[in-house]
Amino acid sequence: MQKPVETVKGKIVDYNPQTQELTIKAVYANWATMLHREYKECLIQPIDSRLLSDKQRRMCYALLREIGEFTGQGPDQTKEWMKIKFLAEDLQETAGRIFSLGNAPMSLIFAFQRYLIRFILEWDIPCRLPLLNYVDDIPDYIYRCLATKKCCLCGGPTELHHIDRIGMGRDRGDVIHEGLEVLPLCCLHHGEAHTMPDKEFFGKYHLPGGIIMDRALCRVYGLKAGPVQEKSAEDKRRE
Repeated sequence: MQKPVETVKGKIVDYNPQTQELTIKAVYANWATMLHREYKECLIQPIDSRLLSDKQRRMCYALLREIGEFTGQGPDQTKEWMKIKFLAEDLQETAGRIFSLGNAPMSLIFAFQRYLIRFILEWDIPCRLPLLNYVDDIPDYIYRCLATKKCCLCGGPTELHHIDRIGMGRDRGDVIHEGLEVLPLCCLHHGEAHTMPDKEFFGKYHLPGGIIMDRALCRVYGLKAGPVQEKSAEDKRRE
């Protein structure tokens, strides 16, 4: 039976850096279908050909063990369950995409690893692992820690460390936090952060910096956001 949406595998044979144009060669055998459907354009999905490292594979299994112990499922059941959830929720597809941790592309495993960490944070799963060491996108991880009120260094209950200093004596409930740079830190790490310059603290824990508070994060912490700005005519036209 002919599929409603087809996928054709091709090979990149040339690239022009001046025009940023790719030349792709692909074999398509069903000439009658191409004529009938009047194909004129196609979508291209680059395939990551980097080999998965043993370290990345071990990191995924370590995260899966933490989830499996919390849920009470066996390791194999946890792995397959989380792979299906990842494909359905993050990639919005499942058919034909079940992958193996033994030979999946590196970028797919990075995305799966990021999904596992988000799952651990959002479901408040106790974790013995330093999650910061398991992420490839640290700002995304810190944002998720802010959203779930977890310390980005140890996973404990969080306090907001203001990199943009508010000043002594000011009521933080009256300060507009939208646009301020912050870090989610537990009481212990928050106290440590105030004993040294921010740059030194960032270097010690290999942090790129803080996260800018947006309107959604302000709602999570019950803090003031800036006034809602009226959209311009140009913005409304683009919507």
